[in-house]
Amino acid sequence: MKLKAALFFTFLAFNTIGFSQSITVIIQNGTTKLASNNYASAEIDFANAMRLNDVAAKAYLDKLKKYATLNEYQKSISDMPDGFVYDHSLAVPFYFHGLSLNGLGKQEEALTDFEMAISIDPKYAEAYCERGIILISKGSKDKGCMDLRKAKVLKNEKAKGLYDSNACSAMSITFITSGETKMSSKDYTGALADYTSAIQLNSDSIEPFIKRAECNVLLKKYDKAISDYNKALKIKADTVQIVYLRGMAYNSASNWKLAFADFSSVIRLSPNYYDAYMQRAFACEGMENYRSATYDYSEAIRIKPKDGQAYYKRGLANQDAKDFSYCKDFKIAASLGIDDAKSLAENCGPPPPKK
Repeated sequence: MKLKAALFFTFLAFNTIGFSQSITVIIQNGTTKLASNNYASAEIDFANAMRLNDVAAKAYLDKLKKYATLNEYQKSISDMPDGFVYDHSLAVPFYFHGLSLNGLGKQEEALTDFEMAISIDPKYAEAYCERGIILISKGSKDKGCMDLRKAKVLKNEKAKGLYDSNACSAMSITFITSGETKMSSKDYTGALADYTSAIQLNSDSIEPFIKRAECNVLLKKYDKAISDYNKALKIKADTVQIVYLRGMAYNSASNWKLAFADFSSVIRLSPNYYDAYMQRAFACEGMENYRSATYDYSEAIRIKPKDGQAYYKRGLANQDAKDFSYCKDFKIAASLGIDDAKSLAENCGPPPPKK
C-alpha cells in the first residue's frame, strides 16, 4: 500500500509539472495564431488553457474573496500578513481568450473574459484597455473611458492614445454638470456618484475633487471631504480657494486648530480676504480664544466697514469675553440691518459700575 501511495504521488507531481508546461505551450501556440488573425484556432487553444487552469483559478478567487472580508487584524495573522499576492499568470488565458472572442465578433463573451482577467489581476492594464475599447464601441463611452484611464495610469501606451483620441477627459464635465443639477435638488448621494465618475475620468483636474468635497460636507462626511481637498492640493498646491474650503470643512468638523492653520495660510496669501478672517475668528471662538476672535472680526470690519455681520459677531465674542464694548457693536450691527442684533442692542444696558 505504501509503495502504491508513493507511486501515486510521484505520478501526481510529474503530471502537475507537465500540466504547467502544457499550459505554457498552449498559450504560446495560441498567441502565434492570434498574431496571424487565426481567431478560431486561437480561441480553442486558450479555452483549453482556461480548462487546465480552472481548479487553480477557482481556488485563487475563493482565497481572494475571503481575504477581502478580513479586518486588518485578521489580515495580519492570516497566511498573507503582507497582503494578497496576485497571480498574473492565472489571468493570462482569460485575457487572450477574450482577444480571440473579440476577433470572432463575440464581444459580450469577450467582456466576460476581460472582467475575469481583471478580477484575478486588478492591475492587468491590457485587459482594462481591451474592455474599454469594447465598451466604447457598444455605446458605454463613460465606462469605456474609465477603463482606458485605468490602463493609461498603469502605463499602457495603447490606452493612452485611445483615451486622448476619444476625448475622455472632456466627459468628466458632463458628470460635473449632472452632479451640480443633483446638488441643486438636494440629491447629494446622486451628486456624489456623478462627481466620483468625473474623478475616475479625469483625476488630473481639481474641480471634481472640490465638488465632491463640498457634497461630502453637506452629507457631514467631513473626513472624506478633507481627503478630497488634500487630493486637490496635491494637483495644485498653495491654492487659496482649496485651502479656504478645507478650513471650512475643519470648522464644520469642530477641528478648530487645523481650521485656524488653514485660514492663517489663506490670510498670508491674501491679506484682505474678509471671509477668511470671519472663519478664523469662528475657529478662535471654538478654542475659546475670544481676544483673537475679536482681532479677526476687527480686521473683517476694516475690510468691509459697512458689513454689519462682523460687528454683530464681534459683539458676541466680546459678550462671551465679558467685554462690555459689545453694546456698541450690537447697535452698529442693528443700524446696518442685522436683525439678530436689534433685540440685543435694545436690551443692552450700560456696563456695571467699577468696584
